[in-house]
Amino acid sequence: MTTTPAVSGDGTPDTASTTGSPPEDQPYRMVWNDAVNLRHLALSMVVCVAIGLPAYLVSEAVFEATLDQTSLAGGYALLVGLAGCVVGAAVCTKLFPPKRVLADDDAADRAEALEVLAAMGGTPESFAELPKDVQDEMRSLGLAPTESTESTESTEERR
Repeated sequence: MTTTPAVSGDGTPDTASTTGSPPEDQPYRMVWNDAVNLRHLALSMVVCVAIGLPAYLVSEAVFEATLDQTSLAGGYALLVGLAGCVVGAAVCTKLFPPKRVLADDDAADRAEALEVLAAMGGTPESFAELPKDVQDEMRSLGLAPTESTESTESTEERR
C-alpha cells in the first residue's frame, strides 16, 4: 500500500494528486514528516485550546470546591483538560479531512519485496532461524510459505 502526499518532498503542492482548490490556495508544509495545511493546523490548535483550557479551568474550580484534599484538584483537573484536548482532536478530524491520497498497489509492493528478499539470498534454513513473530508477519504478508506448505515440503523431503 502506498501513500501519495498532496505535497512533494520539499513541501510544495503536488498538483497531480491535489483535488479541489488550486495549489496556491492550499499552503501545504511538511510537519513531522506529514503534509499539513498551515491554516487547518492553526485552526486545529485553536479548537483544542478552546475546548481543553476551559475544561481544565472549570474542572479545577469544581474540584477545589468539592474535594476535601485540594492538593488533588490540580491533578484531576489536568486529566479533564487532557480529555478536553482529545475531544478537540476528535472534532478536528471531522472538520479537516486528511491531505493525502491513498493509492493501493499491493501487488507491485509484494513483487518488489519478493525481489529484495530473493536478492538477499534467503533460504528456508535462514527463514527458520528468524524469530517466530517475524516469521508470522512474513507469512501474513504472503512473503513466506505458510506453515502447512512447510510441513508438506518437509514431509516430502523425509521420503
